[in-house]
Amino acid sequence: MRNIRDRLYLLIIITAIANVVGIVGYGESDLSHGVVLAVVVPAWILYTLVPLLMLISSLVTIAFVRRGEIPNILQDNESSSEPETFTATSGFYIVPEPTNTSNVEIEAPGRAPIPINVYEAPSTTPPNPAMDIPIPTISTFNVSGKPTDIFFLEDSIWVSSQDEDGIANYTTDGQLISSMPLHPYPKSLAHDGDELWVSTYFAVRTFDLKGGMGSAPVELRRPTDMLYAGEAMWIANSDRNVVTRISKDRQSVQNIQTGSNPQKLAFDGEHVWVVDSVDDTLTKISIDGEIIGSWSVGSGSRGLAYGNGNVWVVDSVEDTLTRYNLNGEKSGVFPTGALPGDVIHDGTGIWVANRADETMTKYSDDGSHMGTFHIGNAPGALATDGQGTIWVSNPAEGMVSKLTMEGVEASTFPVGNSPEPVIWDGDNLWVGNSLSHTISKMNLQGEELAVYESYGREPNALVFDGENIWSANQFDHNATRISREGELLGTYAVSTLPRTLVFDGENVWSSGCWETLLYRLDKEGNAVEPVMTEGAGPIVLFFDGEYVWAGNAHSDSVSKFSLDGELISHTKVGDVPIAFAQENENIWVANWRENTVSKLSKDGEELGRFDTGRMPYGIAFDGEYIWTANSMDGTVTKLSVDGQTVGIYPVGASPAKILPLNGDIWITVTSDDAIIRLSP
Repeated sequence: MRNIRDRLYLLIIITAIANVVGIVGYGESDLSHGVVLAVVVPAWILYTLVPLLMLISSLVTIAFVRRGEIPNILQDNESSSEPETFTATSGFYIVPEPTNTSNVEIEAPGRAPIPINVYEAPSTTPPNPAMDIPIPTISTFNVSGKPTDIFFLEDSIWVSSQDEDGIANYTTDGQLISSMPLHPYPKSLAHDGDELWVSTYFAVRTFDLKGGMGSAPVELRRPTDMLYAGEAMWIANSDRNVVTRISKDRQSVQNIQTGSNPQKLAFDGEHVWVVDSVDDTLTKISIDGEIIGSWSVGSGSRGLAYGNGNVWVVDSVEDTLTRYNLNGEKSGVFPTGALPGDVIHDGTGIWVANRADETMTKYSDDGSHMGTFHIGNAPGALATDGQGTIWVSNPAEGMVSKLTMEGVEASTFPVGNSPEPVIWDGDNLWVGNSLSHTISKMNLQGEELAVYESYGREPNALVFDGENIWSANQFDHNATRISREGELLGTYAVSTLPRTLVFDGENVWSSGCWETLLYRLDKEGNAVEPVMTEGAGPIVLFFDGEYVWAGNAHSDSVSKFSLDGELISHTKVGDVPIAFAQENENIWVANWRENTVSKLSKDGEELGRFDTGRMPYGIAFDGEYIWTANSMDGTVTKLSVDGQTVGIYPVGASPAKILPLNGDIWITVTSDDAIIRLSP
């Protein structure tokens, strides 16, 4: 190609010289006229003829490549200085040398390639302790678009909606009771014992809950919060830099100068407290409107709550929660998650909404950390019934989550870096730590008994053959067989970038999402003839006791094979099937990118497809319920065998695989470098 291009450039130069000579030599021409023509003609050749010739040359080169007729530039007695890319081995394998190749999906036309992996989220902050802690059950319901505030009143929930410019009333479980339009940008909600107050960007509207609507005589500029205390409604009038006090009978309006940009209000039974976000002050006001005191607080103060003798302030810039006594004295500073916002006391403890982490953190009244819980979306405003139940708005997705304590507990046990697979050998748990290249051996009390080398990098799948542990090591394109005491018994060639292992009673099967074959080894590591796949990218394998199932990531299908490798059935399922579970005579498939699960008969017929959490990466059956690990939400979902959601539970950052065992559910949480024991 370079030779052709050089010859074309030489032709242009020769043509230019010839033009000059020819034109100058013509009797009636002058030199300037000849030079002009000499410049014009080569430019025409360069921009028209040369690209055409180069295109023809490229097409000829491609034709030669496809025919395999590119000549070898090395002489017979020469060798290339480049290293070999592939090493041939005995058996049925061509094993690539280890390379740091990312696991990227080969997509159908029109869909961009994306990694097929557990969703990577920031680690849970503050981290949960290695002890049993109560965790909430989460239920979520849709509300009108972009909820800006939420308020609990008389066994129902009121929600203000910015997108809908209105308010709506729901049962505590999310059934719509009523809705009504309002002025643009409704924000804060409060109740004075008779009427519901709603602040908009410039005004306040009141409702008697029977359809009657009134107003309050006050001019507002971006109110951010309201509360009722001392026979008056208090409003944080942020753009006016005042707190406005309106008597219940509307006869008195008082503007109280506090600090710049008042954000949130709280009432301790005798005094109103306000936090200002610009000058970072906490101000105490009597119910008559007299300022009692003012104190400096942390940076970016956004949340304020009162509970059991303490005032709590959220500092969103410093990611902290600060406790003050009623004299304004600081009595403790506690770490929160990233970008904390609203805060509320539920009668049993204090809750903080960590917006960037999509978590809720609970503290006791003495500041002890009682748990950080992933809720699957960015939390906004909070409400409580005062009895331990919390409602959390999600403005971005137009939803509200209800958090209730129902006696479910979870324990967090640290393991290696980025754990994914977890299996049981009849005595102990085994966890593959993909980025520390180790395997943890644990008992059911969560104690780490030993940590063994996986003897390969990125152990992303484990299987027990009745005697030994096998590890599929993605980075090294091999599998290792390890005794239960951690001794290496053998290293074997398997698929390229292996992501899955199953044992059918005689052979170990493996494959990966780049493959077109299912590879097999006997228990001693000898190669058995591979099986040709039906779908594209068999990223996961599953043995149901009789057949081997393959989940094909690139064709959104599952294939069922006999142990002899005969194709029995091929079924379309959801987008990127990533994991299998068996429920009696049915097979369940987690569809990773579609956020669904498919229920199949043993014959391969799809019996139903049901919603679950986002990016389900693992699935299991505990004898009664189906469980999915929702890697993007930090939760697990419990489903009935009819596909109905029974419960959603927060477990940690990036849950991967699930193993039900003796009534507990074990989940690896990849970004937390831990395994969770959930006791439902």
